[in-house]
Amino acid sequence: MAEATTIRYSAPFSVVGPRGPRFGDYVGLSTTLRPPSAEGLPGRRHLEDFLRHKRWMYTFAANRDLLVTAAIVDAGPTGTTFITVADRRTGKLLADISRPGGTKPMVSVNDHPGEGHRSRYRMPGSDVNMQTSDGVLHVRAKVGSPVGLPAIGKPAVELDLAFDITASPALTVISDLKTEPRLVSTTGKNAALPVSGRVVVRQGGIVHAFDITDGLGGFDYTSGNLPRHTQWRWAYLVGRLANGKTLGLNLSADFSGLVGNARENSVWYDGQLMAIDPDATIDVDLDEPGKPWHVRTSDGKVDLVFDPIGVHRESLDLKLVRSRFLQPVGEFSGTIRLGRRTLDVDRLPGVVENQDVIW
Repeated sequence: MAEATTIRYSAPFSVVGPRGPRFGDYVGLSTTLRPPSAEGLPGRRHLEDFLRHKRWMYTFAANRDLLVTAAIVDAGPTGTTFITVADRRTGKLLADISRPGGTKPMVSVNDHPGEGHRSRYRMPGSDVNMQTSDGVLHVRAKVGSPVGLPAIGKPAVELDLAFDITASPALTVISDLKTEPRLVSTTGKNAALPVSGRVVVRQGGIVHAFDITDGLGGFDYTSGNLPRHTQWRWAYLVGRLANGKTLGLNLSADFSGLVGNARENSVWYDGQLMAIDPDATIDVDLDEPGKPWHVRTSDGKVDLVFDPIGVHRESLDLKLVRSRFLQPVGEFSGTIRLGRRTLDVDRLPGVVENQDVIW
């Protein structure tokens, strides 16, 4: 079992230093996160970078009434955006929208995980825009039908959310993937951030409108040269405990080239960022992802059950690109032990994820 990091240094300005990639896990966000280019002749390097470089910005927000996810993914030859909105009061998904098949320049994610971040997905009927300035990540989206008008029987969604990314210490991880050939992946994440804004879902003449003034959320920015066949499982939660303290959890398991050594595994508790066991398991019956998922670390300090409200699914088969992606939204219950303190987690909002993709 790998040991959790006890000391995290400040994030470097960039991924590569004089001696190569600055592998490690750090506090704060690097100004830029971009893995080094592939080696070889220029033409081959450009092709490998185009095919292997994947990057995305994913956001999650929740309060007592709802859960909201939004993502923009630039996977090189293709890209996508997806949005889910769930009503926690009724236990129903109000919207589950995916727009695969976008290509450059309609899909873009830049190299800045924090200040100066820009990502956008713009296709007919869909405009999703994320940008960070003055410490605030703005997520704005208008998604209707492919012809730009709300489709009968299908939801149209509008988002206008603001995340205060300065409220909690961020995490940067630069990873050496034990793959063949060796690859580099980077990520910048934060959790338990104050969120405010508005969410509107329109469907069949019914309007669901939510004003968020007391929300918590976070983001996952990832930029990596990933193997053609990439797999991982992921768990993420934010919320407020019975004692009023904020809590965030980011936990990765079985990531290709990092099995048992996910240095991104972390807890945010009451404004503090703490590393946890990098060896974790996320168990699920993939044939029935709507049933409970079990999330544990090998040292037993994280022991959670996740109960889905709804499941976002993407199954793609474009021959050269194939994926089976599951991301339920729902609630976590269980315990997290930090030193001598045991945190009781009772229906805190979050997501779990299973990705198996050939790209």
